[in-house]
Amino acid sequence: EKERLNESAIVFGMRFKGVDVGKMQEFRKSMPEGTHIQVCKNNLMKVAVEQTEGWEELKAGGCTGENAWVFVGEEVIPQSIKAYLDFDKELFKEIKANAPKGQEPKSSPTEVAVAVMDGKALTPADLKACEKLPTKTELITTIAMLSKQPTTKIATGIKALSTKLATGIKKVSELDEDTSKLVGDFAK
Repeated sequence: EKERLNESAIVFGMRFKGVDVGKMQEFRKSMPEGTHIQVCKNNLMKVAVEQTEGWEELKAGGCTGENAWVFVGEEVIPQSIKAYLDFDKELFKEIKANAPKGQEPKSSPTEVAVAVMDGKALTPADLKACEKLPTKTELITTIAMLSKQPTTKIATGIKALSTKLATGIKKVSELDEDTSKLVGDFAK
């Protein structure tokens, strides 16, 4: 677990009471490469958390009960959170549809016990918001495009200025006989 903690950007403990092995396997398969799901003893997780800086909140909020620990890599945060939310939604629909009339469950059998990112505990709303985060590659692309824009604007401005100056000089040379005109009169 310690190694997985070091490789993760987000880790959350998911309670899965009443979820069968087949459904958990489906959940595992729905996750992108770079996300790992592991069911382990809470004591092992506590030890790993104590030995790894930045994950103390996991111990405080989630090392009790049955947890499947979801270790999410930096490159796949939005895809992993979306996969979890989709799994949870579909599982709830399925359980609700199969429940006897009048005994439909009010909530999903899965629940996030604790979620941590950058050393801070995340609320369920924070975790859901991570679904909309850009990937590292998307951020780098955006930064590259934004850093290129000022250079392009400066180059366009310089080109426009030299074009206006050349046009003015040409017009002055054509009207060489009228000495009362200035270059600025033509470069508008």
